[in-house]
Amino acid sequence: MELTIEEVRKIAALARLRLKPEEEAVFVGQLGKIVGYIDQLQRYETGSESDAALAVREADREAEDIPHECLPRDQFLANAPAAMDGFLLVPEVKKTGGEVVDE
Repeated sequence: MELTIEEVRKIAALARLRLKPEEEAVFVGQLGKIVGYIDQLQRYETGSESDAALAVREADREAEDIPHECLPRDQFLANAPAAMDGFLLVPEVKKTGGEVVDE
């Protein structure tokens, strides 16, 4: 689908973008291709699902939440960047004057 420069300018304004004239020209083609692809997807018939799509939906619906053993602590901590006394160490985060500081 072909877009006009005016349509690209409206899209840029909605996205709060400031585009140079040469950028607008580039976006006319690029956004036109994107809109064309979206039009293609909308034409795809979704009323009758394929057997594969139905099988996936059925599998999702029937999947059970089965509890499993936790990952052993030593194995978990072996992959951690830092640990102490069996616990995972993370950087301290402080809030100072309305700003979060990572230490």
